[in-house]
Amino acid sequence: VSTHDQEEISPDSQEHLLRDYAAKSNIVILKIFTDLGISGRKANKRPGFQEMIGLAKGDDHPVDQILVWKFSRFARNQEESIVYKSLLKKQHNVDVVSVSEPLSDNPFGSLIERIIEWMDEYYSIRLSGEVKRGMTEKVSRGEPVTIPPLGYLMENKQLVPDPEMAPVISMLFDEFAAGTPMLQLARRLNEMGIRTRRGCKIEYRTLNYIMQNPVYIGKIRWTPTGRANRYYKTDDTLIVDGNHQPIITTEQWEKAQAKIAENKQKFPRYQRDTASKFMLRGLVHCSNCGATLVTSTPGSLQCNHYAKGLCSISHSITITKLDKAVMQGLEHDALDMNGNLKIEYRTQSAPV
Repeated sequence: VSTHDQEEISPDSQEHLLRDYAAKSNIVILKIFTDLGISGRKANKRPGFQEMIGLAKGDDHPVDQILVWKFSRFARNQEESIVYKSLLKKQHNVDVVSVSEPLSDNPFGSLIERIIEWMDEYYSIRLSGEVKRGMTEKVSRGEPVTIPPLGYLMENKQLVPDPEMAPVISMLFDEFAAGTPMLQLARRLNEMGIRTRRGCKIEYRTLNYIMQNPVYIGKIRWTPTGRANRYYKTDDTLIVDGNHQPIITTEQWEKAQAKIAENKQKFPRYQRDTASKFMLRGLVHCSNCGATLVTSTPGSLQCNHYAKGLCSISHSITITKLDKAVMQGLEHDALDMNGNLKIEYRTQSAPV
């Protein structure tokens, strides 16, 4: 965690304190691990933490101790903290030491450590609740609480139309309402060199999100739980009037929603047999982009990236044709020049 008003807990400050402690204790530092901007509540989402645990579990016992500024830097989930500390101590004889929370080496010290772990988890849960309440309050005032979507910029904590992208967004709504498929629009944007906020190519789901985002008609949408269905709305989703300028008109929005509803009736969810099995499932790749070929329509495969609008070349093949090619290859390898089956077997004495 690093904020301008909490410099004492910045990663640099923590590293400085750890190095001082190691120098005074004659400890050789092997490596320093960090997980910047990642919650300590779930270990499986912390690559730095997992790398550290992997090193500590080495067969040659490269580590005697793991030093942290506070136990909360190791984990903010008491259950995971106990599991990982027990694993390290019992199986690899590695201790986790907090340089700012010294504990006595007795049962009372173990009790204090458990209390600290519980307090850290409680603080994290309470902080999460306070943050959500604060964000919900901002939304109720029509203020944004996320990064600006495509078509908008953030100025003085307010959304303002992006002079370059706003016309593109308006064009997308018009084209989609007129019948242009989202997949075709995604490919067009990629050809124009337009990327998402994270620098990724535009996919079908990117357009799907844009077409259902009410921010473009001057609304703010917020789901406190962070969980939304494919139509980006749950029972606790808030949609309020925002303080920003709309990019599209209400008429453009309603036409796009009507088109989405029409497509929903034509192509209901789960209508495709995505569980179909064939001999080379997961092993066939697009020669243009390297993506896996997946089931597109019943009985045929298509490049997964092409289906998302990320690949410009269609590489479709029927499963029947693919299976036939596999069988021909097997027959070629299994039969000799005379068409007889080639059999290789082993006896107890020697291979034949």
